[in-house]
Amino acid sequence: MSAVKWDDHYRESYARLVSKQGIKMKALVSIQRKLLEMTYILYKNKTAYEKQYKNIVQTQMA
Repeated sequence: MSAVKWDDHYRESYARLVSKQGIKMKALVSIQRKLLEMTYILYKNKTAYEKQYKNIVQTQMA
């Protein structure tokens, strides 16, 4: 719930899912699943969370 409140990326995803499905709890569970999957991948790869990861990758590729 706080990710939806404070993070722009998750807020946009939540708004898109609510407008598509109309069920707020279902959208929240979807965001929770995304966060849980991301947490598992970060733990498995022993990496730190980078909020601006896409921007960093794009500048390195250019």
